[in-house]
Amino acid sequence: MVKFHWINWVIVLGYLGVIAGVGFWFMHRNRNSKEYFKGGGNIPWWAAALSLYAAMFSSITFLSIPALVYASDLTYLPIIVGVIPGAFIAIRWYMPFFRKLNLTSAYEYLEVRFNLPCRLFASAAFILFMVASTAVVTYLPAVALAAVTGMSVNIAIVVVMTVTILYSSLGGLEAVVWSDFVQALLLIASMVLIIVLLVFGAKGGVSGFLAHAGDEGRLRIFDFTWDWSKAGFWVVLLGGFIANFASYTSDQRVVQRYMAVKDEAAAARSIKTEMILGTLTNIACFAIGIGLWAFYRSHPNIIPAITKNDQILPVYIAQILPNGVSGIIFAAVAAATVSTLAANLNSSATAFTTDFYRRLVLERRPNDPGGEAKALWCGRIATIATGVAGGTFALVLANMDVFSIFDQFQRFLGILTAGLASLFFMGIFMKKVNGFGAMVGLTANYVVTFGLDMVPWSGKPHLLLYGFFGLVVALIVAPIASICRARSPSGPSTKSMENE
Repeated sequence: MVKFHWINWVIVLGYLGVIAGVGFWFMHRNRNSKEYFKGGGNIPWWAAALSLYAAMFSSITFLSIPALVYASDLTYLPIIVGVIPGAFIAIRWYMPFFRKLNLTSAYEYLEVRFNLPCRLFASAAFILFMVASTAVVTYLPAVALAAVTGMSVNIAIVVVMTVTILYSSLGGLEAVVWSDFVQALLLIASMVLIIVLLVFGAKGGVSGFLAHAGDEGRLRIFDFTWDWSKAGFWVVLLGGFIANFASYTSDQRVVQRYMAVKDEAAAARSIKTEMILGTLTNIACFAIGIGLWAFYRSHPNIIPAITKNDQILPVYIAQILPNGVSGIIFAAVAAATVSTLAANLNSSATAFTTDFYRRLVLERRPNDPGGEAKALWCGRIATIATGVAGGTFALVLANMDVFSIFDQFQRFLGILTAGLASLFFMGIFMKKVNGFGAMVGLTANYVVTFGLDMVPWSGKPHLLLYGFFGLVVALIVAPIASICRARSPSGPSTKSMENE
């Protein structure tokens, strides 16, 4: 076990204390649910951009990508190419659409376009994905802390979740955005510092770094195999595009930040800025993975004390870097964790409050004078509930034998989000699809994605393709089901289908 100096503890715990204090600071600014869920709609575009970046760049990226590269090579690098088309598609078609409708929850649109079951199903699927994401994002830093401090993984999970629940439930979106802004800057600075230290820590500096990695085949990016069961170039490229497309077009965390700024131009600037930052820092994480391998390869006398692959970067930080510096970088690990967790909790609470509590309870009591106060409290309770559920799932993960958490997260992503992307695509671009067809298509998507995951078929597609096949099947089945429904003698009239 690596000794974690008290100076590092002071820095990390002090940082977490400041983040918790942010929630209390913003607590009194939330006078109604609009301010709690949308930050009043006046957040600067640059703050929203860094918040969007921090929400999408988590400890999954910061810790698991370097671990994945350390154990293999750069064949997963093409996954980040999907960020660019995903962002521009969102700017051109989706973001203006959401802004025009002035939504609190993205899934409100699905009831207007299709029907209430579509809205509730999609919102529930998103909340389930947020619970799974919260678990994975919480698990990684807990494993890191356990590796370098000897702290119980379970205790680490409880500490991280408690801090995040406090500030995100009390402060609302505004607290989340402004703390994300600071955390994003800390993350970027820490990654630059790690790369510099790794490169110059390897024997021979930059040339030695590249020579070591190149000689052992660690710089391999392109594997043009057509075997769909392997993570070759085409599989990774397609899987990365679908994952990013789903995030930019149907993820409440992202849509919420579209709505938090004052106009479309500001929203577009925030998306473009996030796209650039996300692309560059993802590349940096792959470089860190190569750097870790080159460092330990050129210092064979230093043995990384790891029991799980995902511990390699935290152990390097604690084992090699000076006290104080390692504390600051561990604070960045905490930043990557807390920023994403806060976005997960706040967005899932927004979805639950808007799509379930407000729609099914408060709209039936239009004259309730305490409706806004109840919605605000529902948001806070839903934030806590999502955190507790995600933390519980993290405890389960912590006691499982998981080799690469990156693959597990991509699996959850493909299974749970492709259906949401298909619904919004149908709604905006496939005008002939009605509510019945949309539900059938969505059901077909989940049959395919869960089926691919559960069926023990040795030649089945790689997990990165689950979302692609689910999306394609949904977009094929939905219009066919809509036509069959329209032709059915008991089916709805054309006029009713338009409003179904």
